[in-house]
Amino acid sequence: MLAPRPNPELGAMNMTARLLWLALTGAATSAAHGQDASSSRFIGVWRLVETDQRLADGTRRPSPAYGARPQGYLIYSDAKRMCAMLMDPDRPRWKSDSAPTEVELRGSFERFFSYCGTYEVNTAEGFVIHRVELDKSPNAVGVIRKRFFKFSGNRLELTVASPLPAGVVEYRLVWERVTE
Repeated sequence: MLAPRPNPELGAMNMTARLLWLALTGAATSAAHGQDASSSRFIGVWRLVETDQRLADGTRRPSPAYGARPQGYLIYSDAKRMCAMLMDPDRPRWKSDSAPTEVELRGSFERFFSYCGTYEVNTAEGFVIHRVELDKSPNAVGVIRKRFFKFSGNRLELTVASPLPAGVVEYRLVWERVTE
């Protein structure tokens, strides 16, 4: 197996996603886990290309948590494991690599989101369930996150099920399959 190759544009984040993919895939096969053809479309590494929130007043905006240029990876393995990492690439850099201030830590924490767990696809009703096992927030461990899905070419659109943030009536995340 070839070693992961970092993308200079995304730096360490791309390497992290590739390493997580290698760890998640294991030796399991789709057939061993009873996946149908539709749910097998999820398997792979996806790069975040857009977040979109429609507000109660009809206006739209990108997710404030990830900014106008969100970055992230979503990984689904054939062993029914998943991992998501999202961030605002414009988070302020720390003044010291080894001793961030409390304000710097809080800003990084608020604008970075990650969790891992298992997933289950309901193709008949068009949703995927993420069962959270690891999360940056200890209160989120054990939470079930439901996302309605739509595939279009090499893109996966996930629409977050309720509850949504205050004032948000629809929240979509658009992912593009990573092919190299």
